[in-house]
Amino acid sequence: ILTGPYQGGVWKVRVELPDAYPYKSPLIGLVNKIYHPNVDELSGSVYLDVINQTWSPMFDLVNVSEVFLPQLLLYPNPFDPLNGEATALLMRDRPAYEKKVKGDYI
Repeated sequence: ILTGPYQGGVWKVRVELPDAYPYKSPLIGLVNKIYHPNVDELSGSVYLDVINQTWSPMFDLVNVSEVFLPQLLLYPNPFDPLNGEATALLMRDRPAYEKKVKGDYI
């Protein structure tokens, strides 16, 4: 169960499997809006190190949906941002960031 500022949110996940899957990572995106440092607000593209850089055929879509994405929501990575505004707010004022997440997107 997800806790933190994204608790209660529901997002549709877009998954594109490349021809070389599972040897090449899937492309993951969110269809509906989310305010998060590692998600591009316009396209919904998700940047997650384990998917984008360290993917292994040992992982599968269950790992993505039940482990990787929930962990990303709990622990945003400000060092690999796709949303500069969300990253700056998270680093400058976490309570304001969490308020914006809850007020605008949950």
